[in-house]
Amino acid sequence: MRVGHVIGQLTAGGAEGQLRLLTCSATRRSTPFVYCLSERFDPYGRILEESGVPVRMIGGGRFSRIRRLRDAMAADRLNLVHSWLFIGNAYAWVANGGRRPLVTSARNCKRQGVTLDLLNRRAFSASDAVVANSELVKEYIARVYRAPQDRVRVVHNGIDLNRFRGAVRESPSASPTVVGVGRVVRQKNPELFVRAAKSLLSDFPEARFRWIGAGDMLSRLESDLAREGLAERISFEGERSDVEKVLVEADLLWLTSDWEGLPNVVMEAMACGVPVVATDVGGTSELFLSGNEGALVDAGDGDAIAVATRRLLSDPEAYRSASTAALASARDFSVETMVETMESVYDEVHGRRSA
Repeated sequence: MRVGHVIGQLTAGGAEGQLRLLTCSATRRSTPFVYCLSERFDPYGRILEESGVPVRMIGGGRFSRIRRLRDAMAADRLNLVHSWLFIGNAYAWVANGGRRPLVTSARNCKRQGVTLDLLNRRAFSASDAVVANSELVKEYIARVYRAPQDRVRVVHNGIDLNRFRGAVRESPSASPTVVGVGRVVRQKNPELFVRAAKSLLSDFPEARFRWIGAGDMLSRLESDLAREGLAERISFEGERSDVEKVLVEADLLWLTSDWEGLPNVVMEAMACGVPVVATDVGGTSELFLSGNEGALVDAGDGDAIAVATRRLLSDPEAYRSASTAALASARDFSVETMVETMESVYDEVHGRRSA
C-alpha cells in the first residue's frame, strides 16, 4: 500500500517526530511518501531522506499548493492519504478530492480559528478514519469538531525504547536535576517552569533546572534569569539532538503545558526511569498507567508542582517506587506497537473502500 503523509512542516516537534518513527519503521505492508507544505525542512526532512523515505516539498500560495499536492499524489500513485495536524488535514482533504481513502488526524486539544476549524470539521466528516493520539483528544474532536465517533481510532504515540532506556533509580541525586523538554512557547508554559523552580531553590539550593528546546519566548526568559542572577540554576539551553542523554542524567521531568495531545517527552522520560511531575492536560494521564509514576497536577498550579517535587526528592522510597512504575509503563508505548496499530487502520479503511 502506497501511503502519502501530508504535514505542514518537518521541524522539531512531537507530531513530526512521530511521523518520522512511523515512516522509517513502516513494515512491508506500506510504502510511505511524505508531502511537506512549507520550506521548513530540518531536521526531520533530512532524516527521512537519509532513511530512504521520499519527501516532496509543496510550496507556493494556497491554491498553488493544493494543485501541486494533488499532482504529486497522483504521480506517486498513492493508495491512501494520511494527513497530520490541522493544516495538513485541510490541504489533504481538498487535494485528495475523494479519490483515495483519507485518514485525517488530531494530536492536540486546540481550536485553530474560524476558517481552519470549519475546514477540519469538513475534513473529519469526509474521512474514512480519524486518528487521535489519546482518548481525551478523541473526545475533544467529537465535541468541538463534530468528528464522527464511529470513525475515530486512538493510536497512542510510540517511543524508541532502544534510544530511550534506563534503569530503576534508587534515590534522587544529592544535587538533583529537574528537566523540561519542549518548544519554548505559550502552550508549554515555560514561565510556570521558572516559577516552580524559584519556589524550590530555597529547599534545594544545589538543584538545577534545565529546559531543552527553542521557541519565541526563549530570549526573554534567558534575559530575565540572567538579570535575576539565576541563570546558573535555571537554564534554557535551546534544541539538542541528544535529549536521551539529558533525560538519563535527570532526576525528574516536569511537564508544565497548558494543553497537549499525548506528550512524547513524558514517555521518553519514563523509559529512562525518570519520575514525572506533569500538568494533567490532554492525554497525559493515559501515560500514568499505575498512577504512581510521579504526580499529575492541575494546569497552571506551580504550588502543586513544587509540593509533588519536594515529596519525591525528599523520600527515597517514594522516588524509587515512582521510577519503577515509570519504567514499567513506558514499555507499553513502543514504536512497534504504534506502527502495527496505525497500519491496521490503513488496512481497515483501504479494505472498506475496496470491498
